[in-house]
Amino acid sequence: MQTHPVQRTAADMVASDLMTAHVITVLASATVQQAAQLLADSLVGALPVLDEAGVPVGMVSDGDLLGRRTDEARHDWWLPLLAKDGAAALPSAARDQLVQDVMTTRLISVGPYTPVREVVRLLQANRIKRLPVILDGQIVGLVSRTDLLPLVEHLPKTQAEQAGTTGGLYGLLQSLVAGAHAGATDTPAAPAAATPGVSADSFRGLVVASERGKADEETALKRIKSLEHQREIKMILEQHVTNEFWQQLLDHAELAAKHGDRELMLLRFPSAVCSDGGRTINVVEAGWEKTLRGEAAEIYARWESELKPKGFALSVRSMSFEKEAIGDFGLFLTWNG
Repeated sequence: MQTHPVQRTAADMVASDLMTAHVITVLASATVQQAAQLLADSLVGALPVLDEAGVPVGMVSDGDLLGRRTDEARHDWWLPLLAKDGAAALPSAARDQLVQDVMTTRLISVGPYTPVREVVRLLQANRIKRLPVILDGQIVGLVSRTDLLPLVEHLPKTQAEQAGTTGGLYGLLQSLVAGAHAGATDTPAAPAAATPGVSADSFRGLVVASERGKADEETALKRIKSLEHQREIKMILEQHVTNEFWQQLLDHAELAAKHGDRELMLLRFPSAVCSDGGRTINVVEAGWEKTLRGEAAEIYARWESELKPKGFALSVRSMSFEKEAIGDFGLFLTWNG
């Protein structure tokens, strides 16, 4: 099952937008025959290999199972034979081997938020067909050339690419289409030798392509940051202050007082949590508490009913300053007299 992007341009996409979330894997301790059975059943050319703890440690392809490390064409016919007849279909040197003995240990992977341009670059540079998507040491998906090819239809050409100059994300994807069935394997290729006949013009073209690529990546990273910010706001608006959480805050405050502190920040929140975007707090106007929403509003209400009568004060301060924008605020409980 694949995840699908929602209202996102091709240039803004990241690995998680395109990856296949259901990934078939094999244990390093499995036999070659078991791996062949998985390859035959799933109709894929390679599988991520996991250790006993579920940590990815390599990739194993049909070529690895037969001891083939070259770029020769695949021979899918032997997979069902190997899965059915076992060691009898194997070369004598490969009998009784485990996946860990034949797998490729050079695991090239990406993260869920890796920009699509970097995904394409890694596929091209290493002449491989697929990349595991890893988060916190666990495989969460797999992105392949097939997943990326449809982007070509939706990614507009730049003026340079319309004029025939290679480079940029569109150019990379076009190159990927051209090489999709020409030499791509599931085993990372060795570094290529220097191309003969280089020129200053070709180097300048590489610079232009690099600059364009950096611009694509910056756009993607800004988009990722925006999405993370929106998720943070949504979480604060939906979060409730339970009795248990409130007691934890009070325990932290008491511990801070024992260490000689006179205040404790109860919550840091983005200005967008406020109903007016933080403008009232930013200009230090009265009534700022009425603009609070979600968790921030509940903490204020708890302070007002439970702690204010006992002599505690609550203040709000700016915690960060962003260019042409209001940053984060902090709610501080104080007992400074």
